[in-house]
Amino acid sequence: MNFDWTQISDDPNNRQAKAEVRALLPRLRQVHLDADLTGFVEQAVAGKRVLDIGVVSHSARYFDEAGWRHGRIHRAAGYCLGLDILEPLVRELNERGFNVRCVDATSAADLGERFDVVFIGDVIEHVADPSALLQFAKRHLAPRGRMLVATPNPFSRKFFRQFMREGVMVVNLDHMAWFTPTTALELARRNGLDFTAYHLVKPIGGFQRLLKNFVWRFRLAPVEYSFPDYLFEFSLPE
Repeated sequence: MNFDWTQISDDPNNRQAKAEVRALLPRLRQVHLDADLTGFVEQAVAGKRVLDIGVVSHSARYFDEAGWRHGRIHRAAGYCLGLDILEPLVRELNERGFNVRCVDATSAADLGERFDVVFIGDVIEHVADPSALLQFAKRHLAPRGRMLVATPNPFSRKFFRQFMREGVMVVNLDHMAWFTPTTALELARRNGLDFTAYHLVKPIGGFQRLLKNFVWRFRLAPVEYSFPDYLFEFSLPE
């Protein structure tokens, strides 16, 4: 979906433009109750050429954990190139047999490769220029490729409960911003991308699943309240 509110009005608070966004976002929302976020990404990258941006996850202590995201993506993909800016840890990953380069993914660099999937996992909230990050990813998308961008959901129960408990919100001190479906739609517009979907992913089963479906169906609580992360999906315009 390539939605351009400026075709409706030059006022970003225009009531008609906002009404169209309110109608659009639920159609773009996809809820997945059978996998965790990394499991969902594993399925999306299976057998494909994948660029994984931000692979270190802050610390080498994660490298040997079974749930380490880049390890799972690396194993699922047909071909995987990882990027990070932490040179000593990039060097260690290469020594461990991973295919990783030390590259700033907000730069104008061209890796000389194109990918079916570009995954940006919990990176966009750390960078000073999110548009530069998306332009880098866009540059490396193959035709009909997908860009998947994971970021914390500020509207989730996780953060609401912390705020109610502590009276102030303190999250990862390296974060620069929050991103929501509305801001993802605007990032797509400004960067010449289609905002294809946004995914809410969390394994929920049994009675809890029935209860959640009841609550969402009758709008007793917002759907997004139950999911700690957003996974935004962008693509090149057709």
